[in-house]
Amino acid sequence: MFRRKVCKAFDLRYEQTRQHAIIMSANWFLWVNLLFSIVILVRYYFHPRESLSIPAGRMDFSHLPLFAVMVISAAVLYILKYSPDRLSRNIWTMLRVTMLILSLNWCLVLFLLFSSGGRPVIFALASILLLTGLIALYVDALAWFLFSVPLQAAIIITSLVFTSYITVVNVLAYISLALLVESARRMLNTWFVLAIHREQENNDLIQRLEIQANCDPLTGLANRRAFQVMLDKTVQRASFQQGDSVFSMLMLDVDKFKNYNDFYGHQAGDSCLIQVAESIESAVRANLDLVGRFGGEEFIVLLPQASATDAADIAKRIQSALSMRSIEHMASDVTNKVTLSIGIAEWSVGMSASQLISRADSALYYAKNSGRNQYQIFYPANDQQTEPTAKQA
Repeated sequence: MFRRKVCKAFDLRYEQTRQHAIIMSANWFLWVNLLFSIVILVRYYFHPRESLSIPAGRMDFSHLPLFAVMVISAAVLYILKYSPDRLSRNIWTMLRVTMLILSLNWCLVLFLLFSSGGRPVIFALASILLLTGLIALYVDALAWFLFSVPLQAAIIITSLVFTSYITVVNVLAYISLALLVESARRMLNTWFVLAIHREQENNDLIQRLEIQANCDPLTGLANRRAFQVMLDKTVQRASFQQGDSVFSMLMLDVDKFKNYNDFYGHQAGDSCLIQVAESIESAVRANLDLVGRFGGEEFIVLLPQASATDAADIAKRIQSALSMRSIEHMASDVTNKVTLSIGIAEWSVGMSASQLISRADSALYYAKNSGRNQYQIFYPANDQQTEPTAKQA
């Protein structure tokens, strides 16, 4: 299952990267086609004898393929720049169709060059087009074949049409060129896939390091460091909002857990902590509350947008969820099942993160001294009192 997930994640990463790469390279390739066609048109206009047999300063239908290359390249460049969804299926299909149309127009240009005596420049022109196409389109085999195959076929066909024969040397040259270009494409694509593999491995390594740095290895909950960072941010945000924000905290302790470890063993103790963590996570508000392991058998829960009364309701749900698991604890003098003592504290303006933790810990201490298996809410007795107290809910 894990291997399938890893392969699926890589396939998704590869496809996204491949699409981004082809979009970026297509922009460059279209600019090359646009500028190259302009250069050839300028050469036709000022040096007609060196290219097509056209009077200077005059344009005829033989220039239509080059004009088509210019118009199509400019239009697709505009679409790629201003399209709201550059990676949609329509854009992807449009690029492939564009490559085929550009290739057919260049084939017609080659044909006209051949017919007007421009055979010496055909191979240079075709080689430049194939080279730029290879650089831009190697990540998408279909787009590459749609562009390159018509060009390579055009060279062979025009040779047969205008020379009426083709030598063995020419055939070998054409085959060697096709094999060379295709092998180069495969090698470039192999390097591309290897680069994606390396990037994926680096991302996985970074994620594992983040998990190790921020997660408790036993329960998978946030560790104390990660929880402290989130608590500091929450306090800072609430202080900035000048009391408009309210949040609370739960401090939880497994009752008589040392006795549990001594009676059942440490492996059973680890299993117990995992089940307690799962019970807490199942009872809190998903995607809103943060559950962490504070240390040993102590857990802590950050409850954004929750008053002390709201926190008490969540504490009840946690105790109910743990009770439903019915984890045996014959070494407890509270009850024969694993239970939790819970301290609740609500943040108030001017309070620091350490003060909030201290209040929750005071409420937890009161809950444990009051018989355990209960929750207590911290309430200051009065404004003059300096020592925090807890009040039973």
